[in-house]
This record gives sequence, structure tokens and C-alpha cells, in this order.
Amino acid sequence: MKKKIHVFFWWLFWILFLEIVYRIFIFNTFFDKYTISVIIFSLPWVFIIWAITTLLPEKINKFLTIFFTCALTIITLAQIVYYNFYTSIFSFFSLTTGAGQVMEFWQAILNVMLSIWYVFLIVLIPLILFLIFKNKLFNFKRLSWKINLVNLVLFILSLGGAYLTTYKFDSGIYSINRLLFSTHAPLLTANKVGLNTTQALDLYRYIFGFNEEIFIEETSEEILEEPGIEYNAIEIDFDKLINKTSNKTIKNMHKYFKNVSPTQKNKYTGLFKDKNLIFITAEAFDTIALDEKITPTLYKMANNSYVFTNYYQPLFPVSTSDGEYMNLTSLIPKEGVWSFYRTSKISMPLGFGTMFKKAGYTSYGFHNHTYSYYDRDDSHPNIGLTYYGCGNGLEKKMNCSHWPNSDKEMIESTLSYYLEKDKPFASYYMTVSGHLNYNFYGNNMASRNKSKVKNLKYSEAVKAYYATQIELDKAMEILLKELDEANKLDDTLIVLAPDHYPYGLTTEEMNEVSKTNRSNKFENYHTTLIMYNPAIEKTEIDKIVSSIDILPTIYNLYGLEYDSRLLMGTDIFSESEGLVIFSDRSWITKYGKYNSVIKKFTKTTKEELPENYIDKINTKVYQKFSMSSLILENNYYSKLGLK
Repeated sequence: MKKKIHVFFWWLFWILFLEIVYRIFIFNTFFDKYTISVIIFSLPWVFIIWAITTLLPEKINKFLTIFFTCALTIITLAQIVYYNFYTSIFSFFSLTTGAGQVMEFWQAILNVMLSIWYVFLIVLIPLILFLIFKNKLFNFKRLSWKINLVNLVLFILSLGGAYLTTYKFDSGIYSINRLLFSTHAPLLTANKVGLNTTQALDLYRYIFGFNEEIFIEETSEEILEEPGIEYNAIEIDFDKLINKTSNKTIKNMHKYFKNVSPTQKNKYTGLFKDKNLIFITAEAFDTIALDEKITPTLYKMANNSYVFTNYYQPLFPVSTSDGEYMNLTSLIPKEGVWSFYRTSKISMPLGFGTMFKKAGYTSYGFHNHTYSYYDRDDSHPNIGLTYYGCGNGLEKKMNCSHWPNSDKEMIESTLSYYLEKDKPFASYYMTVSGHLNYNFYGNNMASRNKSKVKNLKYSEAVKAYYATQIELDKAMEILLKELDEANKLDDTLIVLAPDHYPYGLTTEEMNEVSKTNRSNKFENYHTTLIMYNPAIEKTEIDKIVSSIDILPTIYNLYGLEYDSRLLMGTDIFSESEGLVIFSDRSWITKYGKYNSVIKKFTKTTKEELPENYIDKINTKVYQKFSMSSLILENNYYSKLGLK
């Protein structure tokens, strides 16, 4: 009888094979420096699973081998699919909290799976061969105590090798050591130590909690206040707060915010003081939705008043909720949790509605889908919005039975809440008409407007996407008309920003109509921010900006008293350097674009790069992530006595 191969060699092959497949299709590399560290960190998993699948009688060992093989395969493929949606890694929090909501998008998930069928083929062929020939090829018998002892020794040695790697393999702010012990950056971690270790680390932090370490001393900024210059800052005695607390984390946070330079007030400060505001987060709105004939109102709004040529809307793992979160709080989402929901448990004195209510405004929030989706019924009132959605009042005003529901109907049914009142208003809308899936049989908004796009020479998905955006365009047409008839249009600023790019379309489909190549890592997020008021002369702003810059810009335009140091974005019209931050901690500035995963900086200007520029921006980005997370976890704003 031919001697069978020990199952150890299957685990050695399969665990490394899945890690390499993940690297190839997520990080676009087969072998580089970090392939070695991934292999080193994979070896302990080989020995652990080898031990688990050889401790018991043969039949049970065989069952456990099949179970773990299939489980690792499913998880790896699921992570690859998830990345193609959100360019991130799903966490255990997402699995336990948002799995039901994710499955509502099963058609889009299926489309992604079909678009990367070759990945499934590469993985499933060896899996199927294993399942067919396992009995002929592999030995599943229980190991002797001597071999188990060898296994234990090898596991300890491999663990020791992994531990040494954390100190010797690389350095810098995103070193392996910091990623494992001080920093929560799952995608960077997976690149350097592998998917299995990253997921285990995520599970540990999910169970036991985790706060990022703060690095203050090496990056403090010297504040150079000039005489006669006014700043968007509140009088906060940080020295007193530092001396008052014994909590090391809070003390370091005080030190950090003390050393952040506030933005200067400028010629735009108070330009819209006491005037009205309508702020809209538009589901899957994108530059490709702008067409002078198909969406004329959106086109007009985007190409007049303030025109932002370098606006980016980064995508974070909780997609729409994280997009709203950045728009409405100017904080960076914390990975592994629903950040906006977390704000419902803490003090949010700088929240959108709260700030405007303090200035004497009415402040409503509306959403034309289930009012409690993403726990908005908790988060939105906590930032000062009187909030209505389908299920807590809006269903009495409009038809909430469609999927998705109509933005036009939402605008029509809610204007009376604020337009007929004497007080100035700051109203917020989260739209839903633009939601995937982009087809004409399961999307009510697409089918409703099908006749307007049927002759377009695009794929069905692109035509369906345009049809959903036509409903948003109708909503904006009604909004402008009603504001004008109420003689309030010239006294109202309309801000419209996406929550994320339309990931319900494939890259190829977006490239059918996009003027830039959406295959580019950064261009996929290069989109449109609308700030429209017909009384404002068209003004182009080419500063590099993103969603976290919207809120401080609004506060400055309305002359609200706020502390710019406490927000992660900055007033677009200030002299501060533009900075776009992505979920994997890549970034863009006026000097160029930095890909954090492959550590590559692409210069986009002829200007000479300042000394140690990349390290300085990496540190700045790191700190903004840390502070955003710590504000959530430590209820930091409450420590400042802000009201």
C-alpha cells in the first residue's frame, strides 16, 4: 500500500496558499518583503490546526480537517469579496451586528462574486480535489505523544520567531510591532502579518477592547499666533485640564489638542450668518451622475457657486453610516464598530444640530428609509437633530413602501416642517433613491425613471444608476422651486455630498461614463461636493479636500463659535494644508498621493517636497485616526466642559 502523506503537509500548503491568494488579489503582489513575515506568522497557525486535527480518533480528525479547511476557505473568499465592496476587512463586530443588513445586498454581493469568478476557481479547484482524494492521500490518524511533543516545540519556536519579527523586521509608525500592540489598522496588518493573524487580533480586541497608543512628543506643533488674527477656537485651559486628570490617555489627549494649530478666520467667516442651510448626504451620488440633459438640476448646482475640483469621499467599512459620520461630525470612523451609533452614548456638543440650535435655528433630520436603520434613531437626536424617518412619522407624510423610496417625495413631504417657520433653519437629509442594486426589476426608483434613460448607449446597470439619480435630481428641482417661491432661495446654502461612490457598479461600468479612470486607487473616490447658492458667483476651489472638511467649513461660513482643533477636518477656505485620508491610512495632499499599503509616494507637483514630509504626514494621519477613536471611547468632549 502506498504510504499516505501526513495531514501536517496539507495544513502547511493550504494555510500558506490562502494567504498568498489573498495577497495577490488584495495587495497585488506575489512576493515582497512582507510575504516573508506573513509566512512566519502563518506557521503558528499551521501547528495549532495540525494539533487540533490530530488529537482525536481518525474519523473525528478527518471531520475536523474538512471543517477547518472549508471554514478557512469561506472566510478568505468572503474577505476578498468584502474588500471588493468596501476596500477593507470585515470585523467580528460587523459579523455580529450588521450581517443581516449586509445580506440585504445579496444581489450586489453575487455580482461581485461573478466579477471575480477566477479567484473562486483558483481556490475551489484544489479544495475540491482535496475533498475527493483526501482518503487516498492523507493520514488522519491520532498522533503519538512524541509527535505531539515535537508539535508543541515547533509551535513555541514558530511563535518565538513571530515575536522576534515584531521587533526586527521593520520600523516606522506602521511597523509590525505597532500594528500588533498599539494601532488598529486591519488592512495594513493583514499585509504584514497575514489575514489569519489579523482576524485573531480583531477578535481579541472585540472581546477585550482596545485603545490606540498616543504619540505626542515627537509630533507636537508649535502654534504661531499672529497679533490681530482671529481663530476658530474656544477658550479651553488645557494646562489646567492636564494637571487636573490622572488618566494617562486623557492627559495625552489634552496635550495633543493643546498643540494643534486652530484655523484662522477668513473672508468667508460668517458669510451665511443667520441664513438657512440644507445639508444632504446623497446615497451613492457621484460625479458620473452629473449630466446636463439627464440630471440638469444637479448639473447646474454642481457647476455654479462653489465648485470643488479636488474633492474626495473616502469609503470606510460601514459605508453609508461612516459616510454620514464623516460628513456630520468631522471625525474619522473607528474600524470594527459602528462609529455613528457609538456617538449616541457620548456627549456631542459639536454635533451639527446642536451647534445650529445654540445659534437659534430649527434643526430637523430626515431619512426616507427605516428610521432606525444603522441606529439613526439614537445617533441623530444626540447630535441635535429632531429626526424623522420611515417608521417614526415620515410614513404618514409619504409612501414608504417602495425599495428604494423616493427622494422627491421626501422633500415634498418635509418642507412644511421648517420652510413655513419664522426661525432660520438648518435641515439635514439622508437620501436613499440612489441605492443599489442598479437594475430595472428590483429597484423601484430605476424602474420609475426607466423611460428617461432607455435610449442611452450604456450598459443596463449604468442606465439604472442614472435612473436612480434622476429621482434625486427631481428632489433638488422641487427644493429649489419651493425655496424660491418662499423667497428663501437666496438666503439658503444647499450642501450636497455623497456617502460613498456607487460601489453597486463595477469599475468597468463606471468607466463607461467617468472622465477619469476608476481603476486608479485614488480616482475612485474623486467626486463632487455641491455648495450651492444662486447669489454666489461661480468660484473654483482646487484645494485638496474631503468629507471631514465639510462640517468645519459650514461652521465657519455661518460664523458659529467652534473649536477647530477638536475636529479632524479643517475649514476648506482657511489657509490650512488640504489633506485627504483614506481608510487604509493612505493620503493625498497638494504634493502628491501616498499608498500606505505599498509605501509608495507619487509626486503630483514640481514643488520641492519639504524635509521628512512623508513621515510627518503619516504621523499626522496616525494621530487623527487615534484621536477620532479615543474621542468615541473616552467620551472626550465631555471632559472639556463644552455645552
